[in-house]
Amino acid sequence: MLSFFFVGISLLLGLQVQTALAFIECSVLDYGAVADNSTDLGPALTAAWQECVIPQVTTTVATDVLLYVPAGSYLLASTVTFDGAENWNLHIAGDIYLPFNPDLTGTMLTFENCENILLNGPGAIYGNGYRYRPDGDLTLYPNRPRLIRFQTCNNCEITEVYLYDAPMFHVTIIGDNNVAHDMAIIASHIGTPPFYLHIVSTLPHSPCSTGETDGFDMSGNNNYVHDVSVENGDECVTVKTPTNGFVAERITCKWTAGCNIGSFGSGATGVDVQNVYYSDVTISNSDAGVMIKSYPNCQGTVKNVTYTGFTLDAAAYPIYISAFWEGGTDDTGTLEISDVTFDNFVGTGTPTRPAVLLDCNKATPCEDIIFTDISLTDTTADTFTNACGTGLSGLDAC
Repeated sequence: MLSFFFVGISLLLGLQVQTALAFIECSVLDYGAVADNSTDLGPALTAAWQECVIPQVTTTVATDVLLYVPAGSYLLASTVTFDGAENWNLHIAGDIYLPFNPDLTGTMLTFENCENILLNGPGAIYGNGYRYRPDGDLTLYPNRPRLIRFQTCNNCEITEVYLYDAPMFHVTIIGDNNVAHDMAIIASHIGTPPFYLHIVSTLPHSPCSTGETDGFDMSGNNNYVHDVSVENGDECVTVKTPTNGFVAERITCKWTAGCNIGSFGSGATGVDVQNVYYSDVTISNSDAGVMIKSYPNCQGTVKNVTYTGFTLDAAAYPIYISAFWEGGTDDTGTLEISDVTFDNFVGTGTPTRPAVLLDCNKATPCEDIIFTDISLTDTTADTFTNACGTGLSGLDAC
């Protein structure tokens, strides 16, 4: 696994977006944008991209051409899709605000079929998500908008842009050789307003409930997330299928649902996740530490996964592999989970849940689950069902 890690990092660093010293600037202010937090920024973004950026992209250096959102406050009231985008930089220096609009749906900023795109700050996007989830109710506006999506995109980078309280998911990246780093996501703990309203600090907290406010959802090959912090009511940095090669390091998760693989959806076939490496992760006041989660009727493979260097503070289910995460007892699945290593886990769980829970399919037990240097307190006894490995008392050898 270490050889994969170092080779993977070398590949990813070599494939990061190229930068240049000189550039062409396409400012949204020249295409109808007004920094008044009232005029919709969407049409100006589209016009600046089509009329200024596309005609002037002549190199493969992303920062040669900037689609520029200057300092100021902007309203983004409509979704924007950059389809077929390549070799340019969306540079957000201002603050972008979403309105509360029950009819607003989709993803606010989508890059689709893209190559070598840089999205960076130091600006921020404010989602006003708590208005779409009053008192934590996720049913009132089920189609509420998401913030950022890279769909079928390769060699892209997102960094130094700050995301606050998306109505739904914050960042989804699907593709190969992409990097997300040095940024923060802060969302309301479900049922409370977001931190940027300076209200949360006066409210009592409890472990958060799943709120469809994922931080980073990643799938594809050789993607890399590092030096990020996530504070929300759902997933922190999570791997989806298909994935072959993923590294996450120096991650901080607060009030989250942990760093996970899955879930894969009821009846999913062809699940394929392998060569995943998490390192140097801090998780506090969360519903989970790390989870591999599925339904009891899924099929496919999860293998060669390493979690190392985790510090937990009041994380329910610190280590959790379950084919029955979404409930149900009809064990018809054949999800093969193997070669998973948990190394150097320290800290606390919660007093009503086990430190380690393995609950796998009967037809395809979890195999070669390895534990080293596990020191977790304030938990109940470990539970193992249809699993084998080494390093914990009561876990059958394979």
